[in-house]
Amino acid sequence: MKKNMFMTGFVYVLTGIIFLLCAILLDTKFNGIFWGFAGAGIIPGLIMIFKYLYWTQPKNEARYKTKIEEEEINLHDERKELFRNQSGRYAYILGLITVCFSIIVLSLLYYFDVIQNAKLLIIYLGLYAVFQYISGILIFKYLNKKY
Repeated sequence: MKKNMFMTGFVYVLTGIIFLLCAILLDTKFNGIFWGFAGAGIIPGLIMIFKYLYWTQPKNEARYKTKIEEEEINLHDERKELFRNQSGRYAYILGLITVCFSIIVLSLLYYFDVIQNAKLLIIYLGLYAVFQYISGILIFKYLNKKY
């Protein structure tokens, strides 16, 4: 296991502790965000450090090599690569459908005066749908040209 994993975990924990101190010591409207960033830094950081310490022990060295070899095989398996590509495509299409459906529902709720000030959200979702669609086309063209 690379020492980089330990250092990254250490930086995560340190950043989480800084946000934790900000949440405890400061009384602002950002306290909720500080608490969230504290948890998002400390917990994954501790997990990274634990994994590093666990897999670098001499008794786990053989199991770690086997695990890495298995991951390499799974990473380059053509069948699994095809499934990953298809699942990404389905998630992309499902995301576009969800955004378009959300625009319709929010528009109806806005026009029936169930919710107020939804125009900005509707515009944002519309722009996001256009961005998703255009970025999908551009990424496909880039990959098609590259390979």
